[in-house]
Amino acid sequence: MPQNWDDIRFLLALSRAQSFVAAANLLNVTHSTVSRRISTLETTLKTQLFLRTEKGCKLTTAGETLLPYAEALETTMLGLSEQVSGQNQKLSGTVRIGTPDGLGNCFLAQYLSTFQQQQPQLEIELIAVPMYYSLAKREVDILVTVRKPQNQNVIARKITDYKLGLFATQNYLDSHPPIATKEDLHHQRLVSYIDDLLYDETLSFLDEYAPNLKVHFRSSTVYGQMNAVVAGAGIGVIPYFMAHGNRALVPVLPEHFCRRAFWLQVNQDSRQLARVRSTIDFIVQAIEANSSKFLELPQ
Repeated sequence: MPQNWDDIRFLLALSRAQSFVAAANLLNVTHSTVSRRISTLETTLKTQLFLRTEKGCKLTTAGETLLPYAEALETTMLGLSEQVSGQNQKLSGTVRIGTPDGLGNCFLAQYLSTFQQQQPQLEIELIAVPMYYSLAKREVDILVTVRKPQNQNVIARKITDYKLGLFATQNYLDSHPPIATKEDLHHQRLVSYIDDLLYDETLSFLDEYAPNLKVHFRSSTVYGQMNAVVAGAGIGVIPYFMAHGNRALVPVLPEHFCRRAFWLQVNQDSRQLARVRSTIDFIVQAIEANSSKFLELPQ
C-alpha cells in the first residue's frame, strides 16, 4: 500500500469528479499533477485503478476494491485533523453547504455572513442552485433538501416546515381580471418552473391550485420566478420566507397555500467535525429564530 496520504486523496478526487480537470479543480492543482499522481499510485500498487475514456475516468475493478479503504482512511484523517485543530477555540477550514436556491439565496446567505463574522477563519461555500449535490461523494458537507431523505447512512433532521402561496404585484392585479376563486387562475398569466428541469417533483405547485393551468413564464429557479413576478410577468407560487423580504409582492387567494419542509442531512463522520457541527447549529438556530417567516403570510 502507498505510504503517502496524498496518493489516496488524489484517488478519491478522481473517483468523484471522473475527470482530471474536475479533480484538479477540487484539489487546487493542475490536471497534469492529478494525472501524474494517479500514475504514480498505479505504479506503486502495480495495478490499473482507472479506465481513461473519452467520457472520463472510471474505476477499474481494482479501483473499486480500493475505494472503501480509501474512504475509511479519509474519515480517519478528517478525525485526526479535527482532534488536533480542535485544540484551538476558533473554527477554521471550509464548510460547503448545498441548499435549494430560494433558501440559500434569500435566507441563508445573509445569516451565514453573520456566522462568518463570528468565525473569521472559517470559509463558507454556499451552493444555492436548483439541484442536489452528493454527500456520499463529499461534494458538500451539509445538504438541505425539500424531500425526506431515504439514505440510512446519513444523519437527517427536519429543520422546518414552510408554506408557499400565490403572489403578484399590485400593478399586475389592477390590470387583469379579478381573482376570487382558483378557477379564475385560468384567465391569468402564470409563472412557474420549467417542467423538464424540475429537480424534485414535490416542487410542482400549480397543480395543487387547479389542473391544466397555462404557464406563460418559466424559470429553473424560484429566485428567478420571484424576480419575474416582481417585474409584472404574472402570478407565481413563492415561499412565504422569500415574500417577507419583498414588499412588492401581494398575496393572491391567501386562504390557499402549499406546505413543504426542509430537511438537513450530513454524513456521520462529517458531523463529528467542529466546524460542520457548529455550522449546522447556527443554521438551525437562525431558522428557528425566524420561524414566523416560514409559516406566516407576510402582512
